[in-house]
Amino acid sequence: MSSAIFRLISRLGLLVGACLLGLALLGPVVLGGHVDAFYGRFTSPLAGSLIVGTSRAAQGIQPAVLAERLGSRFEGPWLNYSFTLTHSPYGPAYLRSIQRKVRPEAKNGLFIVAVDPWSLALTGFEGTYPEDNSFIGQLDQVSQNPNLSYLTRFQTKPLYRLLLDYATATERLHPDGWLEVKIGIDSAQVRTRIARKLQDYRRLAASQHFSQGRLQALQQTVAFLKQHGQVVMVRLPVGAGLLKLEQDYQPAFDSLMRDLATRHAVPYLDYSAQPYATTDGNHLQRTASAAFSARLAQDLQRLSFPNPSSKATRAAATPQ
Repeated sequence: MSSAIFRLISRLGLLVGACLLGLALLGPVVLGGHVDAFYGRFTSPLAGSLIVGTSRAAQGIQPAVLAERLGSRFEGPWLNYSFTLTHSPYGPAYLRSIQRKVRPEAKNGLFIVAVDPWSLALTGFEGTYPEDNSFIGQLDQVSQNPNLSYLTRFQTKPLYRLLLDYATATERLHPDGWLEVKIGIDSAQVRTRIARKLQDYRRLAASQHFSQGRLQALQQTVAFLKQHGQVVMVRLPVGAGLLKLEQDYQPAFDSLMRDLATRHAVPYLDYSAQPYATTDGNHLQRTASAAFSARLAQDLQRLSFPNPSSKATRAAATPQ
C-alpha cells in the first residue's frame, strides 16, 4: 500500500471516528430532549393532562407536583405545554398545536389554562398572528423522538453549541415540560431584573391592544379541552409592579375571565396578588414554583369536579 493511500485511509478513519464520537455525545442530548427550552415538549408522548400558557406557566407550574397529589383522579401523562409570550399566546396556531398534543382517547384529564392580559394581546391587525410562522404554527409532528422536523427547521445552533449549551445551560427543560431556570436570586439581581421587565411590559402595553381573536381562541381552547376532562383557568402570581401595570392596561381583565369561566362552567382561580417570590416580577423562582404548584394542587383537591360521565357543571371559584 502506498503512503498516499495509507494517509487517505487514516484521514477517513479519523473523520469517521470523529463523526461517531459526535453522534455518541449528541445522541443523549437530542434523544433526551435537551436541545433547547422547547424541543423536549415535541418529543414527549401525547398527554392526558396539560398545562397551557406562556413562560409564566412554563416556569411556574410543575406537573410532577400536581401528578403526585392528583394523579389518582386524572389521566396522564402530565405535561406542561406552555412556551413563551412570543410563541404561545392564545390563537388559532396554539389551539391546533394543543389539539395535536392531547391523547384523542383522553376523557378524564386535568387541563390548567393559564391566563394573563398579555396572552390575549396583539400588535397589529386582527387575524394576523406572528406565532403562525413559528414552530407553534408550523410544526405538525408534536410527539416524535427524535423530532426531525423541529431539528431541521427550528434548531439553528451549530451542533457543537448543543453540547456546550447543555453543559452550561441555566435553563433545564424537564421531561414533563416544566422549565427550570437557575439564575441568581439575591435581592439586587432581582430588583434589576424587575426594573427591566417592567420596561419591557410598558413597551408592550403601549404597542399592543386587547385581541378579540385571541379571546375567541381562548374560548375555543377551553371548549376543546373540556371534551377531554376537567378544565381550570388559572392566573398565576406576579410581582406588585407588574400586577399594577396589568390592572392599568386591562382593568376589566379579571371580570372578563370570570365571565368566561362561568359561561363555560369551569373554575377560575386568581392568584395574581399572592406573595410568591419571582426572579423578575413575572416568573416564579424555582422554590416558589414548587410551593405554588403544591398550593394549586391543594386548591384543586377541594374542588368538586363532576364524574367524567356526568353532565353536571361547576361554577367559577376563587382561592381563599
